[in-house]
Amino acid sequence: MQGRILAIDPGGRRVGLALSDPLRIIASPHKTLLIKDNEDAVMQIQEVVEREAVSEIVVGMPLRPGSEKSEQAKRVEVFVELLTNKLDQPVHTIDESYSSVEAEASLHQMGKKVGDDKGAVDRIAAAIILKQYLQETQG
Repeated sequence: MQGRILAIDPGGRRVGLALSDPLRIIASPHKTLLIKDNEDAVMQIQEVVEREAVSEIVVGMPLRPGSEKSEQAKRVEVFVELLTNKLDQPVHTIDESYSSVEAEASLHQMGKKVGDDKGAVDRIAAAIILKQYLQETQG
């Protein structure tokens, strides 16, 4: 399958987005959405999907060791179900347990403070999720 992949790092108030290039080689931070609720998030994501010709979506799922799901994982499951019902594109999930930690470390390495642009962490975390997905699905 060809076309852009949209990666989503869902949160309560902010949703980080990253996009692949059409050949699915490069993962780039795209934007951070400020949302009111899941419905608002899906509506804004739908606009990005249409504008950027997205053919596939991957959502970061916060998994943790053991069989018990965290509250955040349960919220993300509800969000993924809503996305799946509203969009025609396939929606996948991938473990994103440490993507935000990696994103913050990446910002520090660039000499930037996390507090300067909180949305940057979300965008970079989405790019990390996308990079991991591309590596796992394309070798």
